[in-house]
Amino acid sequence: MRRKLSFIGKIACIALMTLLTACSSDDNGTQALTLQVKVLLPEGFTGHGNAGQKVTITRNGQAYTVTTDEQGVATFLGVIPDLYDIATSWEITPEQYTEMTGKEVQNENYTLSGGLLKQTIATDGVITLQTTAAVKQSLVISKVYYAGSKDLNNKNYLAGKYVEFYNNSNDVVNVSGLYFALIESEASPAYLLNDTPDYIYIKQIFRFPSTGRTEIQPGESLVVANSAINHTPFAEKEQDLTNADFEAKDTKNTNNPATPGVELVYTAYSTIPSMNLVQSGPCSIVLFSTTEDISTWERVYKKGSSTGVLYVKMPIKYVMDGVECLKYAAESIDVTKKRLYDYIDAGYTNVQAVSGYTGEVLYRKVDKTENGRSVLADTNNSSNDFAISDNIKVGEYK
Repeated sequence: MRRKLSFIGKIACIALMTLLTACSSDDNGTQALTLQVKVLLPEGFTGHGNAGQKVTITRNGQAYTVTTDEQGVATFLGVIPDLYDIATSWEITPEQYTEMTGKEVQNENYTLSGGLLKQTIATDGVITLQTTAAVKQSLVISKVYYAGSKDLNNKNYLAGKYVEFYNNSNDVVNVSGLYFALIESEASPAYLLNDTPDYIYIKQIFRFPSTGRTEIQPGESLVVANSAINHTPFAEKEQDLTNADFEAKDTKNTNNPATPGVELVYTAYSTIPSMNLVQSGPCSIVLFSTTEDISTWERVYKKGSSTGVLYVKMPIKYVMDGVECLKYAAESIDVTKKRLYDYIDAGYTNVQAVSGYTGEVLYRKVDKTENGRSVLADTNNSSNDFAISDNIKVGEYK
C-alpha cells in the first residue's frame, strides 16, 4: 500500500512541476530546481509520525503542497529559485502522543507544526523543517482589526478597531480573569527574539472581568472594541459594534455605557487607555493566563536605552495563543522583526498596505465543520491560519 502511495506522490510532484514553473512570465529561462524538505519531529518524539504529512511552500501568494514519504521527506520538483515560506502542521491523538513520547497525556489535543519564513531557494538541496508540539487551545484570537479606514470625507477613521476571540472547542469556555496583551510595536523591535528567550515585551495588558462568569459557547465569539457603537454611518468599511461584548474604555472615543469594560492592567502610554492597535502594524497580540501579580513583573526600556517607553517583561510560559501581525512592505516583509517565537506563531499575517486605512480585517479561516459548528484553523502558524477581508462581518468566518 505504501508503494502505491509513493507512486501517486510522484505523479503529484510531476503535475506540481508544471504549476511551479509557470508562476510568472519572469520565470522563463530560469533553471528549475528540486527541493526536498525533511520534516523533523519535536525533541523527545520518536517514531514515524512525520511520514504522510503535508508540507506547503508558498511563493508570491501561491501555495504548493506535497506529502512526505516514509522518511518524512517532501520532494518538490520544478521549483523556481526565489524566496519561499515553508510550513507543515498536523494534529495527533492522545494515544499517538503517548506512543511517540512515552509520557502521560496532559491534554486532549496536540498539534505538531513547523515553519520557515523567507527561505532562499537557489540550488537543489535538502532543507530541514523542525517541528514543535503545542496544545491545541479552546480559545483563540480569531480576528484583529487594526487597519482603520477612510470615512465618508476620505479622512482617516480609527475609532472602529476591535479584537475578536473564538471558542474553537466543543465545551463552554469561561474567559473571566483571562488576559490579553499588545506587544511592543517600535519600528525596530525593543528586543530581538534571542536577546531574552523566555520573555516577550508588552506595551498594554487588558483583563476580562474576574468577577462572575463570562462564558463563550462552542463555535461562538467574543468581541472587544475600542468604541462599541455603530460605525457604519461614518465610514463605509467599518462595522456595527453596538453588540460588542466589551469595550476598552477611553474618554477620547465615543463609548457605549451599556457595554462593560475590560480592565486596563497596564499601558505604556499614559494618554492611551484604549487598545493601541497601530493601523500600519506591527500589531501582535497574545492571550494569556496567570495567577501571578503582574504589578511585580519587571518594566524595562528598549534595549540599550535608559529613557523612553517602559515595557512589561512578560514570561512566555503563560501564553495561551498568539498572533504575529507584521508591518506590510511591498518588496519583502521583514521577518527579522517578529516578536513571537515559532512555537507561539511560526508565521505571521498583515494588512496589504504600508499605512493601513484599508478596512482590512485579519481573520482565521474555517478549517472544517463539526456538527454545524465551524472549527477555525489553528496550526500555530498565522501564515496558514489567517486570511484578509475588507468586508467580513463581526462573528463571521470563511
